[in-house]
Amino acid sequence: MMKKIASIVLIAVVIGACDPNNPFAPPPAEDYLNELVDVMEDNHINKASINWDDLRTQVLQKGAGAATISAANEAVQLALELLNDRSSFVLTATGAVIEYKVPCEDEEAPEPTIPTDIGYVLIPPYSNFGINAAIFAEKMHGTISGQDNASLKGWIIDLRGNTGGNLWPMIAGIGPVLGNGTVGYFVDSDGLKKTFAYKDGTSFYNDEAVVTVSFPYVDFKSAGKKIAVLVDHSTSNAGEGVMVAFSGMANSRSFGAATCGQGGGNQPFQLSDRSVLYLNVAYLEDRNEQNLQGVITPDEVIDDQAAVFDAAVDWINN
Repeated sequence: MMKKIASIVLIAVVIGACDPNNPFAPPPAEDYLNELVDVMEDNHINKASINWDDLRTQVLQKGAGAATISAANEAVQLALELLNDRSSFVLTATGAVIEYKVPCEDEEAPEPTIPTDIGYVLIPPYSNFGINAAIFAEKMHGTISGQDNASLKGWIIDLRGNTGGNLWPMIAGIGPVLGNGTVGYFVDSDGLKKTFAYKDGTSFYNDEAVVTVSFPYVDFKSAGKKIAVLVDHSTSNAGEGVMVAFSGMANSRSFGAATCGQGGGNQPFQLSDRSVLYLNVAYLEDRNEQNLQGVITPDEVIDDQAAVFDAAVDWINN
């Protein structure tokens, strides 16, 4: 069965009271922690470089004495911290999230004054799926078509403040500016690559359609013009995925502060107590197969939010 990279999605699972005669009764905490570490060791993107004996020892010591799985949450959080990937998390059987997050924040970007001869698209964080994801992407097509003309000097794609969510409507939405074709790769610990791509209103994961715009904008008139991509320290997860999609284009350049470093692919693994481990199993490469794992430094580093937009405009004009 083909493994699929899963974007972050929160679901609530309700289970009945524990019963020793219930085959679904959760295992003892120590067994659960060993199971958790086993899955991590077998599948994590950095499985070859992590000292698993040391990680397991620390996690079991942290969970020693926990009478129930829920009492071992601090040990689960420690395991996630020791992975040092900034994106893996556990969704418990009751719908609670256990994670270890490094705060990635930046000051809010000021409202830009957009020149009439430059197109501008702000891509906010977005986590919905299904028809709502398609609507999100379709609105972006409307934003693009409303500004596009052959006399534009270029485009500014603003990912500042995009803390992530669902990558696929973002790719489907900004696709007219990206253009058709492969825009990046997910690469697992064995070096196996799976593409993410765009074509005529649809985002694709490894040639499988994910989000489709019903009425796509396909008559893009300003193809080949300069594309400035704006990022900041809060740009993370799917926001970094969109940045990667533009990376490597001959006519693109990124501006702003280094990103959060939470890009990549998470895959869900259901554990015996019905909790789900969303584990980072892949890093990102751009369309030229350049490794962009971790924090991504923009082409032009600018820490002053007020100066980022102006620098992008100057580059497009010059």
